[in-house]
Amino acid sequence: MTTTTAADMKAEIRALGQCFWAGEAEIARNFLTAPHEPADHVHWLRHQCYRELRGPGLLERPHSRVRWIIQNVHDKLPAAESKDGRDEFEYQLESLRQEFTHYRLLADILEDVTGEPVRMNDIDGLRLPGDDRIEAMRSRLIAEDERIAHIAYSFAEGGGAGIFHAGAALETDDPLLLRIQHACRVIYDDEVGHGEHGAEAAENALDTEEELLTLRRMLLEICPERLRMRSEMYNQEPDEARIAEIANGHIDPLPTI
Repeated sequence: MTTTTAADMKAEIRALGQCFWAGEAEIARNFLTAPHEPADHVHWLRHQCYRELRGPGLLERPHSRVRWIIQNVHDKLPAAESKDGRDEFEYQLESLRQEFTHYRLLADILEDVTGEPVRMNDIDGLRLPGDDRIEAMRSRLIAEDERIAHIAYSFAEGGGAGIFHAGAALETDDPLLLRIQHACRVIYDDEVGHGEHGAEAAENALDTEEELLTLRRMLLEICPERLRMRSEMYNQEPDEARIAEIANGHIDPLPTI
């Protein structure tokens, strides 16, 4: 590897991410474009509702955005003491608002499909096998290099909105799928910029080729595991051969929608 400039680092990280975001979209697209009864959508909707709340820490999660905000408030808001800190704090608060809106959109659909309220006791702790693997990996990578691990997870979180790209791009006249399409369009428009934020964080924080190599190695652990988790979420068997192809760049990037 010969990349040495921040711009080269950012481009390489983006290219790697684009492969995996397209992979997440492919998994969702395979499910959403196949014939299904409304009840068939309950599994993925419940799990994504859980993820929208737990990802930022609205349901308990170590090292989460909510924990960072609470700790900052507890410490008398040190983030507010600098321009960069204020920008970051505002970004985190806005991200938190968006995550709850995304939960609301999906929960409204889920409630109408099931005819039942979306009770926190039913979705809190609603975990896939892949979730446990990702969390164990998260703890291990943070113990190895906390700074770079946080950059890696910030970049990987949400999968570049790949599954929502797939939903937003649906061509359908089915009433349920039209609601899913609308929710996914809103979520995609909010989430797609987070990958840019993660790339900029990497550009600003990583100074050496060794750091980039560490980040790439972490992403090449995290992102394939996310593909396995997404397969589980859509009731599909993970396709290890396809995951390897995606990791090696054999997939087209997502088109603009």
